[in-house]
Amino acid sequence: MPDARTQEIAGEQTFVDRVYARVEVVRAQSRELAREGHSRAAAGPVGALVERDAMVRHAASRLRALDAEEEGLVFGRLDFDDGENYHIGRLGLRDSDREPLLIDWRAPAAAAFYRATPGEPMGVVRRRVLICRGPKVVDLDDDMLSPDDAGELAVLGEGALLAALRRARGPHMRDIVTTIAREQDEAIRAPARGVTLITGGPGTGKTQVALHRAAYLLYTDRSRFAGGGVLVVGPSTVFTTYIGRVLPALGEDSVHLRAVGEMVSGVRAVRRDAAEVAAIKGGERMPALLADLMWQTPPGAPLRLRLVYAGQVLTLPSDELARARRAVREHAEATGTRPNAARPVAAAVLLDSLWSRVDGADFDRDLFDDEVGDRPEFRRFLAAWWPRLTPDRVLAWLADRERVPTGGAAAAGALAASYRHPDWSVDDVPLLDELAGLLGEPPTAPAERPAGTASRLRELTSGPTLIDWFALGCALRDGWTLFAPGLATPIALAGPGIDNDAVTAAQRWAEGVLLGEGHRVVGWGDGFDPYGEEAYVPVLAEPLPAAEQEEEVDEGETYAHVILDEAQDLSPMECRMIARRARYASMTVVGDLGQATHPLAAAGWPDLLARLGRRDARTLELRTGYRVPRTIAEFATRYLTPGIAATQSYRDGGDLRVRAASDLDAEVRRAVARAPRDGSVAVIAADHAIERLAGLVTRDDVSLVPASLVKGLEFDHVIVVEPADIVDAEPRGHSRLYVVLTRAVGALVVLHRRPLPDGPR
Repeated sequence: MPDARTQEIAGEQTFVDRVYARVEVVRAQSRELAREGHSRAAAGPVGALVERDAMVRHAASRLRALDAEEEGLVFGRLDFDDGENYHIGRLGLRDSDREPLLIDWRAPAAAAFYRATPGEPMGVVRRRVLICRGPKVVDLDDDMLSPDDAGELAVLGEGALLAALRRARGPHMRDIVTTIAREQDEAIRAPARGVTLITGGPGTGKTQVALHRAAYLLYTDRSRFAGGGVLVVGPSTVFTTYIGRVLPALGEDSVHLRAVGEMVSGVRAVRRDAAEVAAIKGGERMPALLADLMWQTPPGAPLRLRLVYAGQVLTLPSDELARARRAVREHAEATGTRPNAARPVAAAVLLDSLWSRVDGADFDRDLFDDEVGDRPEFRRFLAAWWPRLTPDRVLAWLADRERVPTGGAAAAGALAASYRHPDWSVDDVPLLDELAGLLGEPPTAPAERPAGTASRLRELTSGPTLIDWFALGCALRDGWTLFAPGLATPIALAGPGIDNDAVTAAQRWAEGVLLGEGHRVVGWGDGFDPYGEEAYVPVLAEPLPAAEQEEEVDEGETYAHVILDEAQDLSPMECRMIARRARYASMTVVGDLGQATHPLAAAGWPDLLARLGRRDARTLELRTGYRVPRTIAEFATRYLTPGIAATQSYRDGGDLRVRAASDLDAEVRRAVARAPRDGSVAVIAADHAIERLAGLVTRDDVSLVPASLVKGLEFDHVIVVEPADIVDAEPRGHSRLYVVLTRAVGALVVLHRRPLPDGPR
């Protein structure tokens, strides 16, 4: 006989099939309406044309709605205390008898789906979320808002646990569950203004409260929050799956879900750095370090500037260029100019240095600046010496330990080694975001040229185009002409002294001109001049600097409300990244100091608020845990940071076994073999032990999870291997072990060969 979940899914699937069948009928009716509208215009009267337009417009609008909303069309159901029920969807539908079949989520009748809470159920007994892939129902999740009225209603997911607790015998348990409902309801419905801080230990429902709060805010003031946007920041991509259950229909653009490693456009980081490296990257000194880094000489920049002016060879060697770069930085910082906008400053400083090397008092400085500043070779040097910078390019410089402006050779070496990975870490994402603001935007890219060969360009354009290299051509009227990159007009004309057919003589003349510009020609090839005519192009002994690439810089976004989950683990740099997006936003901060594992985690909530640029917050504490059984919760609290109040778990039951083993591998094999097969099972160990344990965990239905990645996950049955190794692996190892031990919602098995670690002091 199918279990309760299977039966419930089958029942909901029957209804969803009925909805999709009705959609096909309505779609066919809309097409017929469009055809009828067009046929009515055949009679000719003006009224028929107006009627046709109205009918066709209505039919087209309906078809667009049906096509756009077909994916995940049904997502909710409400069961009321009077026995009524109806389903919620992305659009409204009526059946063939014109009776409501599906309620549009924007309709007043659907308000209870978002607004009902255990404290104010609005007549709702059960709120059900349907998780669908297209037209297929794959899972269900229920909230029991009035458990005493549930009757024979089946309850799945988290709601099943709450319903069981509420129905437990004895007035004490009944009162406690009422308290849970009230705590969560107050947190969900807290005023939006300012900062709301929601704290609570494992199993108190903090994440669920945070996401329901997003739904509540959007419903109560949709114009404000949908227009300005709501950002939900979670610790990992596990969060992404969960939000699909809790917020199924808030609109595609109003709620933005981001893991910390996904806050920068185009970057998806999941890897975490070692604690000593994370402490450097996340620290308060990092903005100053990045500011020093971005003013350094870029790798590959030319080390010498050499050009000829009025017969004089002017040279700026590497030491003079270094002084010039320092002068540019001083001027830019004094005027608030960011590096990507400082190229004009760099040009002025270089011209000053070159002018100081001109021998002769009769030269005019303004003329010198105009002539030298417009030269193609000067502009090419400037582009290579002061290129447009992007955050990823600059941060990658830290792979060279000589560029790391941080204290101590060991710290510099560790930081440099972290950038030899092929991908970014989560701890790098705030640095990329910081650099985006420090560097500023590169200038707008020039419009692209029309595609095609140079000869084709001659047919498409009426004037000259810019070329990328020197070109020597022969025009019928002007004779031999020398063009330079970036210019549409020639830099030299050979005049009548060289015959139009004397190619060799023309090339020797051009070589002399280019030598005067500081370029030695070693050969010639074929190409085109700015007019698309065939020409000769020189091969230079020292190639010109490569043309720089235009790259976009993400400006970031700002929001009307920002929700932070697991906020206790945000480093100072991560807080700066979030604060930039929350500049004008109200905030909901959710976390548990007892689960703080980042080496730079805040010492307390006032410290975290200060990092976010906020001072005051209204604090709501969720004191009651209902997911972790009391036996397991009490065992885990021995590793809770002193001074933090333990969560009171009022869920009886739970199975705890702590076993010492001389042969730990054999004990792990036995524990895995004995683990139940009717629920989720995980083996959790220190990160460095995962590879060794992979050969011992042979069941496909058992997950092997590193301790560093377990936060936010829960399992029915958990096997923890060698707690002492977990504690020793990182500075906040006791907090990490506390997190690991509170992942079990049914049974916990602790296996150890080393003595169990003492609690923190």
